[in-house]
Amino acid sequence: MTHGASALRSDPDELLTGRELRRLTARAAAARADAGPGEIVVDVAYAVVSVALATGWVVGLASMLRSTLATAAPAGGPPVLGPGAVQALGTTALLAFLTGTTVRLGPVGAGGGGVRWWVPTPADRRGLVSPSFARAVVLGAGLGALGSAVVAVAAGLDAVPALRAGATGGALGLLLVAVAGLAQPSARAAGLLARASDVAVAAVPVAGLALVVAGRPGLPPLGAPLLVVLGLLAVAALLVLRWWRGLESLGATVLRAQSAVADRVGGAVLSFDTRDLGRALRRAGAARVRRPHRFAAVRGPVGAVVAADLVLLGRSPSALAQLVGLAALTVVAQQVPGLGSGFGLFALLVAAGLGAAVLGAEGARTAEMAPVVDALVPLRARWTRLARGAVPTLTATACLVAGTAPLAVGTGDARWLGVAVLAAVVQGAAAVRSAYREPPDWGGPLLATPSGGLPTGAAAVLRKGPDVAVLGAVPLGVALLVGTPGWGVVVAQALAAVVAVAVATHVRAVR
Repeated sequence: MTHGASALRSDPDELLTGRELRRLTARAAAARADAGPGEIVVDVAYAVVSVALATGWVVGLASMLRSTLATAAPAGGPPVLGPGAVQALGTTALLAFLTGTTVRLGPVGAGGGGVRWWVPTPADRRGLVSPSFARAVVLGAGLGALGSAVVAVAAGLDAVPALRAGATGGALGLLLVAVAGLAQPSARAAGLLARASDVAVAAVPVAGLALVVAGRPGLPPLGAPLLVVLGLLAVAALLVLRWWRGLESLGATVLRAQSAVADRVGGAVLSFDTRDLGRALRRAGAARVRRPHRFAAVRGPVGAVVAADLVLLGRSPSALAQLVGLAALTVVAQQVPGLGSGFGLFALLVAAGLGAAVLGAEGARTAEMAPVVDALVPLRARWTRLARGAVPTLTATACLVAGTAPLAVGTGDARWLGVAVLAAVVQGAAAVRSAYREPPDWGGPLLATPSGGLPTGAAAVLRKGPDVAVLGAVPLGVALLVGTPGWGVVVAQALAAVVAVAVATHVRAVR
């Protein structure tokens, strides 16, 4: 028996390293693939054309924003927010968003197949995840540099300050990606970093509002001297080296969680399912529940549903921070020419109001994913959805009242606030309709895309919710175009709110 047991031992020299295991898998996949040289050339050409189109689109968007910001503010005074302030706020939001997305998506992993087949082997983890490590480093530095340069151009800076801003953004992007990688082995550290990035993104419009109130529109352009950039790069390189050496500490649980999030995000993007995309990205930033609530003041099933939704909103620091940021954004963005009145302000208020309503509709989105949540409530389906719309309406009201307060103060007409409250009811109904919409029909005909098959009715499913938000806010848009909210507009907005609630709470009979 002893001789037989020793014969089963493997020779350490014959074990495959992580790099050799990846290459063996790649050769096996290539041997079974039907792709010839022509298809490879077509794929490469498609990737090059896609990158070129995306670059042209970004450059065009930056030029359009630059021309919009360059259109002068009222004669006789400087712009409320100068190019330096716009650049600083935009770059901060970009880097914070990059950090949050990176820590939620990994940043390193082995993929779904690698977690199932590679991770249980004795191969070294560094060799298994090295491609994703290199990809994260390159994307962190590249997106930080490119995004910062685009923000600088859009803010109205010249070529040399934009290049300096791009160099600074690239160094900061590499530094933040390395911090996200160092935090990945600890679920608690990753969650704290994700929530901190959400708060930082939401704090950007609050800082802009503070600059407007303080009357400090001018800030120096965000571009560090060369020595500072080199110092940031040196610190980032040290963190990247520390990150590379610590890759062996990535456990199977961490890699499995990263693979689950990445696969879920990919499926949600492919099927245009924004609800599942939000659920996947919120997993890393979920807050721990420290203490229970007694619900002593709750009376009746409707009150129980509303109280549960309020508690769910209160337990999400990221959602509360985003709500404050959206409310501040509706005020700050009005300082931009083209967004202070008319159609631009209408689009701003509808987008911000719907975003705030979606933040409060987490209970409805959870109930759609797990229908047993609504089944436990002794209410008809229509009344349950009506109760689910209370908290989204409340969050949308806070955002829209903040956005229309400057109009009410400037014109002395309090009817702006009444129209905003009624429009918030529409946005709350739209959020409920979006939360309970049916998923795309994968059993029907599919549209062939480079990323795989796409349901032909995915776009029709995606517009459920935004359609009510836009059509139900038409009276508000008319008031913004005319410049005054007459009583006819108030009545029309009230009727639109009633129709929106009826549409959102409609439940199709199931035979």
